[in-house]
Amino acid sequence: MTLNCNISIIFTVKNAGIGLYMTMESLKVTRTHLPYEVIIVDEGSIDGCCDFLMYYHFPSPLKLLKGRPGIPSRNLAAAHASGQVIIFCNSSLYFEDDCLELLSRRIMDEEVEAQSPRITIQAHAGSSKGLEGCGGILDSFSMYPLLYEGSDELCWLSPDCWAVNLMCFRDLGGVEEGFSSKELETAEFSIRLWLSGGSCRIQEEATLTAVYRPNFSYETVSYRWEDDLLLLSHLHLSDENIHKCRQLVLQCSGPEVLQHEREIVRMAASSRYKYASRRKREDSWLFNRFKVGV
Repeated sequence: MTLNCNISIIFTVKNAGIGLYMTMESLKVTRTHLPYEVIIVDEGSIDGCCDFLMYYHFPSPLKLLKGRPGIPSRNLAAAHASGQVIIFCNSSLYFEDDCLELLSRRIMDEEVEAQSPRITIQAHAGSSKGLEGCGGILDSFSMYPLLYEGSDELCWLSPDCWAVNLMCFRDLGGVEEGFSSKELETAEFSIRLWLSGGSCRIQEEATLTAVYRPNFSYETVSYRWEDDLLLLSHLHLSDENIHKCRQLVLQCSGPEVLQHEREIVRMAASSRYKYASRRKREDSWLFNRFKVGV
């Protein structure tokens, strides 16, 4: 364990192509005065995207973990983290000098619980390409950054990069199990943080670039945003808003996609009860504040 580590930078990857290597090369030359470690969780890649790490020379401690079925990779990495702040990143980022300080300093000073930088998207796709044009709450996930009246209050953390106090992350229970997409997994954590009395912020002074390259697809099954949305709704939303999310799924994908809802309700029940017991705000408060249409 790295006892003097301030930051744990976490990547979860699956068939990332050359993206992870390019991101690590960018991180390697990024100026920072804070000691950090890097934790990479390989979620079953078969394209060799992590092979270079076997002989890779990196100036900070580097841990490579193998993903485990049934355990969210972000939680697995956080369990091995020794930093006061953890920064979750995708494998397509280019870092700027001093960005680690900007992303972590307010969290280390206990001014905020979690924050994301400005994100510039380049090349072939945006981070929420599978959610665009679906309407309802899904549109708000694609409107990054969704801010409150010119403040730094951020409705949804960016799935491309978000930093959080490690103790806060653990106290909230980490990310929720069962999500197949990092987009809605991040959105669920964001709403849980808000409803429990915390907040998400944007760090305006930090801008990272996400470069999406066309990799050969080894995936045989794409993620189901419908199941993810229903899971999020049954974890946190009112009956009225659950109904609206169900109607959105019906409108976009048809009734057959609701066949898993009973199992989703069962899976979410214990967590919903646990989160409700510590809730300080209602979902309507959050959606009204950020003008999120459900």
